[in-house]
Amino acid sequence: MRLKFWGVRGSIPSPNNPENDRWRLKRIFEAARGRGLDSAEELDDFLSSLPRHLLASVGANTSCVELCSGRDRLILDAGSGLRNLGLTLVRRRPFTESEFYLAIDGHVDLSAYQTSLLEGGDLRLNILLSHTHWDHIQGFPFFAPALVPGNEIAFYGRNADQLARALELQQSSPAMFPLSLAAMGAKLSFHSLPPEGRAFGSLYVRALPVPHPGGCLAYRISSAGKSLAYVTDYEFADSDSPEAAEFVNFISGVDVLISDTQYTYMEIVSRAGWGHSTSFSALDLAMRAGVKSFFLFHHDPQHSDAELLDNLDKSRAYYQMMDDQGQMKIDLAVEGLSLDF
Repeated sequence: MRLKFWGVRGSIPSPNNPENDRWRLKRIFEAARGRGLDSAEELDDFLSSLPRHLLASVGANTSCVELCSGRDRLILDAGSGLRNLGLTLVRRRPFTESEFYLAIDGHVDLSAYQTSLLEGGDLRLNILLSHTHWDHIQGFPFFAPALVPGNEIAFYGRNADQLARALELQQSSPAMFPLSLAAMGAKLSFHSLPPEGRAFGSLYVRALPVPHPGGCLAYRISSAGKSLAYVTDYEFADSDSPEAAEFVNFISGVDVLISDTQYTYMEIVSRAGWGHSTSFSALDLAMRAGVKSFFLFHHDPQHSDAELLDNLDKSRAYYQMMDDQGQMKIDLAVEGLSLDF
C-alpha cells in the first residue's frame, strides 16, 4: 500500500508565518556554516542532505490522506488538503483566445463554463469521512473532480443522511458559497458503512466509533497482508476503560497508525473533554496494540513547525523511556509525505 498526506492540520488551516520561515532559514544557515558551497552542484548536494522539515513546512491544510493499493484508491477525510489532491486527478485544458473574447462579449457564462475546462470524467472515487466537523469536509467545494460530469464520488461514514446533510449545508446558500452541491457536475452518493465493513477493490475497511463531541469513526484498512489505522479526533478519558480496550484490539498489530495528537501533555490539562489526544496518551495505546509505525497527526493550528518537531522529539524520548527495547517507528505527518509499506 502507499499513503500520502495531503492535509495534516486540525481545526482550521494554518498558513505559514514569518517566524516559521525565520526558524527554518536559521537552521539551514547553521547547517551550511563552514561547508564552502562554492558551486551549484555543492549547493544542490547540501540541500538534498537536509531533513525534509527544513526544506518545506510541516503543512497548513486540514485532514486529508490518500491510500492506494494497485489501482484501488481511498480518500480519508475531505479537509482543505483535498483541493490539491483533486488537482492531481483531473486535467485542465487552456482557456483559448476565442473563448476569452466570447466571454468578455457576454456570450459565455463563465460560472457555468469553467467546469468544461476540466477533463477526465471517468473517475470513480470513494471518500471515507471520519465525521462531519468542518475541518474534515471544508475541502470538498474546491475538489476539482466533483466539477466534472461523468465522475462518480461516493461518501462513506457513520450515517448516510448525516453526511449528505452536512455537505449540503456547507454549500446551501449563494451568500456562503456560489456553487450548490446539486450544481456540481459529478454524481454524488452517500452511504453508511456497514458494521461488518466492506471491500473497496483490494482494500477492506472496518470502522469503530471513538469518543469525540458529535461522534467520530476510526478506520482500519487492510490489503495484501498490510494494514493501516486512521484515527483522528478522539479522546479516552480513561485509558483502562472497556472502550479503550476495544480500541486497542481494533488497531492491534497495524503496520501504520495515523493518530490524533493535537495537544501537548501540558495543554490537555485545560482542554480535557475537547475530544483530542496527546502523543503520550496515543502512544500508550499504540504500545499496548503492538503498532509498528506511528504518525503524529491532526496538528494544532497554533503549533509552529519548531513546536511540532519538539513534540516529536519528546514523544520519541517518552517511548524509549516506556519501552527501551521497542521497535516502533515514530514520525510526524507532513504534508506531501508519501510512504510505501
